[in-house]
Amino acid sequence: MRKQLIILALTLGISADEIPLQDLPKPMKQENIQETFSRLSALFAHEAIYILPYYHSFSPTYDNNMATETKFQFSFRIPMFAIGEHHKAFFAYTQTSFFQNYNELDSRPFRDTDYAPEFYWSYEGINNIVRWVQLGYKHISNGERALRSRTQNQILLKVRLQYDTPWGLKIGTIARTWFWLSLHYEGYLHDNPDLARYRGYADLFLYLKYTNHLLEFKASPIVSDFGFWKPHFEVGYTYRLTKNLGIYAQYSNGYGDNIYEYKIHSNRLGIGLRLWQGVFDE
Repeated sequence: MRKQLIILALTLGISADEIPLQDLPKPMKQENIQETFSRLSALFAHEAIYILPYYHSFSPTYDNNMATETKFQFSFRIPMFAIGEHHKAFFAYTQTSFFQNYNELDSRPFRDTDYAPEFYWSYEGINNIVRWVQLGYKHISNGERALRSRTQNQILLKVRLQYDTPWGLKIGTIARTWFWLSLHYEGYLHDNPDLARYRGYADLFLYLKYTNHLLEFKASPIVSDFGFWKPHFEVGYTYRLTKNLGIYAQYSNGYGDNIYEYKIHSNRLGIGLRLWQGVFDE
């Protein structure tokens, strides 16, 4: 009835101010919000979404690749269903690509791409410190054949902690641990059986956020086989320019900038843009 009145008013040229308040659409109830959230068409940001048109390697290149390229990542999650206020199940997908767009002599190929779908359960809104706990399955591969094939499968447990200081600084961490699936020769790791040794069994992500500034640090792995530690460190800084966009700088050093390079050491710096998306606000 309310919709018909509004349509009729607009047709007759009546101002919206002249429509009685009781006939205006009312805010959605919590049940409707929950229903909307659960629709498969609802997309939410998952990992960082960015593009680094300048991504330069200070370490030796291979396979006729140029030292400077473009790195970009997009990532989303889709809610599959929710149980009550705190329990939600998601499908998520992240793709990270390394594009040799400056390499005209070699037809500007994609040097590498990581494809990472995952399914996970999330327990959210626990308290003001423990923001969520997630448990799920994650697959990463580079979609290649034969000697370039790289694949991993994990059962992942993630915990996010965040403390909001009285003066507006947000201090947070995401700790992850996992166990590997299909380690035997006939399983998913038959083409890279030593990957688990390089990638270890846990990593740690730290962040500081204050107004328009976001500083991030990731160390992986923090747990590995005794006497065999091949770390990878990543530092990121974002300065927000608009509501949803910021300048982004990323520095990467260590083993495994992508899954193909899990046992290749690299030292790289990138500059570009990142979607802000209200990161770490919830």
